[in-house]
Amino acid sequence: MRKFFLFSAVLTLGIFSLSSGAQAASICDSTSGNVVTNCGFESGSFSGWSVTGNLYGGIGGFYVGVDGEQPNSGNYEAYFGAPSQNGQSSSGDLYGPPTTLSQTVAVTSYHLYEISFYLDNNGCSVTDGCPGEHNYFDALWDGQTLTQQYDLPNSGGSYDPYVFVVGSVNYPGALQFDFTNDSDVFFFDDVSVTDLGPGGPTPEPASLLLVAPALAGLALFARRRRKA
Repeated sequence: MRKFFLFSAVLTLGIFSLSSGAQAASICDSTSGNVVTNCGFESGSFSGWSVTGNLYGGIGGFYVGVDGEQPNSGNYEAYFGAPSQNGQSSSGDLYGPPTTLSQTVAVTSYHLYEISFYLDNNGCSVTDGCPGEHNYFDALWDGQTLTQQYDLPNSGGSYDPYVFVVGSVNYPGALQFDFTNDSDVFFFDDVSVTDLGPGGPTPEPASLLLVAPALAGLALFARRRRKA
């Protein structure tokens, strides 16, 4: 089943237009000092990652998995579209329970780190004027929330880049991302954690700086609906 829709997104932080590079090298693998294992899912799997929580349909099914349909770079990306409780039963929790993607990475205590990743919402939400369709996304570092977003609009076929500078107190560091999407899927790719050097005696364990993302596009169309 395919659903096509038209939407207008309000530009909040500028426009980033990133094209898919399906046959190119993964940009996160080319990032010097990146400590994330399988950062662009180029193994074709979740190797190096833990995937828990809402696994509706099973890993590798319609809702959660790795494929080569819409990579930001390289040949693969992860996709997350397990519906919320509301999406499964038309009642209950609008945004959970989520699918959780996590990984612990080797970091140096009391250093600053840059965390970056790319997200593309291929679904339609109430923000786009699609009744009853909700989604949820968050990112955490060592249990501290970097970003938490509800009912993101469709990305119009391009990835939105997210960049944070954080302080590391714990060793190892813990990356966590949570997803639900009642309409379609989030595509997710190119996760990097790189050392920026010592950050002083008492760096903040949460986000210090949000450089991006920005929601891009006016009058853009969704390309397909993954879910039956």
